Amino acid sequence: MIFSTHRDKLQVKSNPFQEDIGIKILIADDHAIIREGLKSLLEKKGIMDIEIAKNGREAIELAIAHHPDVVIMDISMPNLNGMDATATIRKALPNTKIIALSMHSSKQSIDKMFASGASGYILKESAVDELYQAIQEVNNGNFYLTPSIGRMYLNGKGPLFKDMDDFPKSRKISKKEREVLQLVAEGQKTRDIAETLSVSIKTIESHRRNIMKKLNIFTIAGLTKFAIKEGMVSLE
Repeated sequence: MIFSTHRDKLQVKSNPFQEDIGIKILIADDHAIIREGLKSLLEKKGIMDIEIAKNGREAIELAIAHHPDVVIMDISMPNLNGMDATATIRKALPNTKIIALSMHSSKQSIDKMFASGASGYILKESAVDELYQAIQEVNNGNFYLTPSIGRMYLNGKGPLFKDMDDFPKSRKISKKEREVLQLVAEGQKTRDIAETLSVSIKTIESHRRNIMKKLNIFTIAGLTKFAIKEGMVSLE
């Protein structure tokens, strides 16, 4: 389902744009079979300039290095999730468009991806049929939603997309604290987290204390449950 760029007056459009062979793509997904499958699919369509990332942190590094036109971003990835990676890439590269790729169709996940700066949302089950069209659309300044999701929004009430400020618990913690929270929830040790983020162990311990205080959650199990609910980590 294709939408115009005006969020307050979205209208369904029916005419697809013409093929753009020269487009630069970055695919970020932690499953090799999905990465390679999507890469092969796009190459058959004539898109040959494709970079591959295995997690959100690597996606940020490759995006800044190669300036892709469109990023295909899995939401649930280890090390750094797709929502936070999307926000970082969009801030650094405002002209880069991002299409979320997920197994989940919950309104919370969709809202948060669009609030982070995504221009499209596709379910993995329909990626083969929709991905190429979605790339064309977002690259031309439109939003793209998997049709079943688009109908859910068009038939619903309230604003189509929320801003991150509408998620009160999420906004309590900083960007760096979100990164630490995800790694804690993934079961990584303090020393490993410090190495991943290139900071001291004391800094990580300080972040963790601040997270617990801000969220009023004082156990690792509780933080893990919160991170899962927020979509930072997945049970997959």
